[in-house]
This record gives sequence, structure tokens and C-alpha cells, in this order.
Amino acid sequence: MSSIKLKICGLKREKDVQLCMKLGVDILGFVTEYPMPVPWNLSRTEALPLLNIVQSPHGSCIVTGGTPGKVIELAANLRPSMVQLHYKETLEETIIISDALRKLNIDVIKTVPPVMEDRISQFGTVDIETIIEELCRSSVYGLLADSRVPSNASANGAELDLKFCSQIINLSSKPVIIAGGMNAGNVCNILMQTGADFIDVMTGVENSPGEKDAESLSRLLASIQPLKNQRPPHF
Repeated sequence: MSSIKLKICGLKREKDVQLCMKLGVDILGFVTEYPMPVPWNLSRTEALPLLNIVQSPHGSCIVTGGTPGKVIELAANLRPSMVQLHYKETLEETIIISDALRKLNIDVIKTVPPVMEDRISQFGTVDIETIIEELCRSSVYGLLADSRVPSNASANGAELDLKFCSQIINLSSKPVIIAGGMNAGNVCNILMQTGADFIDVMTGVENSPGEKDAESLSRLLASIQPLKNQRPPHF
């Protein structure tokens, strides 16, 4: 695929999975057994047939959270390409999960919280540089900079902190995915300001939670296509 990677998250319908693959979306995301009630949430029974539709070169990702035992068991059952940890997992729990799933050829993405209290509870520090260093020493595949956190998990996409995203991208030796409030109208500006080459979009291409809009998705891909062709890949 091209150098800028696109993940579309919050998929709940077979027709949207097929649409994403047809349009060339790189990673298809499914919120699965998330520990809080969110409108995109699927049970593993609901997620499995959708995951089974995803075929190479497209990848699949479950967005979940919880204890290492729960996450590892869920991933082993569903076998996605990736697991995105998006709850309150500590650094130690993240390492346990990532090391275990690496043996199953499942990559782990860990969210770097924008909220200081969340950074303290998960990493024991508010210092971004220390957090990035620790994660880059671990076996996680990549990092996520997102405006969505457990406290606003059900909300529409909050405005992305571009400075926060750029800071993580500049510090990280691993891929960094950015997410939050992106759509066809603002995505190019966000990409140019942050230097990101991996984006995650959910509400920006929806009519309602879990119902993707084909026109919005097509416009998003058309918007980033010029940049896709200009950028050398970072990884």
C-alpha cells in the first residue's frame, strides 16, 4: 500500500467492511468487548464473522482493553492482525500483552493518553519523553495519539491536539497513529502539520455510530491521495 496508512474504526456492518476493502483502506477496526458502554461495541460473537471477511493486503484490528488475561484470550480467539489497547492498561500490562501476542503474530498498539491523570495511572509519570522511551523499548508495534479516552469514549470525535501528536511522532522510533476528529475537510491540513503517516478515522466517515457513509469515506481517501503519492514511507 502507499506510504500514508489509513485505519477506519468502529465497523459494525458487513457492507462497510466490504466497502473499506474495495476503496483500499489499510486497516479495518472493530471495537470489541470494550470495558465501557460505547455505541460501536461488538461482542466477540458479533466481531468474528466481520473479522473473517478481511483479506490480505488489508489488516484487521480489535480495539479493546482490560486485564492482560482478558485481552490475550480475546485476541487468541479472534486472531486479528492487531490489537489496540485503548483503556487503562499500565506499561507493565501492555508489555505482558504485547509479548504474549507477538508469539501469535498479532501486533499491539498502545494509546498514549493526552490526559495527565491517565498518564500517571498508566505509566507513573506525566513526562511524554519517558513514556515514549519505555514503549519504544517494548515489543509493541506502534503508539496511538488520540483525543478519545475512556472518559469521553462515547462522544463524537474531539478536536485533535496537533502539538501532542507531533511531539509523539518526533520522539518515537515506532509507528505513530493519530486519531480524533478527522474528516475529508481537515485531514490534509492535519497530516501536513503533524507529519503523520498513519491515521485512524471513525466518526468522521459516519452517518451514525457504526454506519459508515460511502461518500464521506470516498472523499477522505481522495483527499489524502495526493499526499500518499508524495511521502516516502517511514516504516
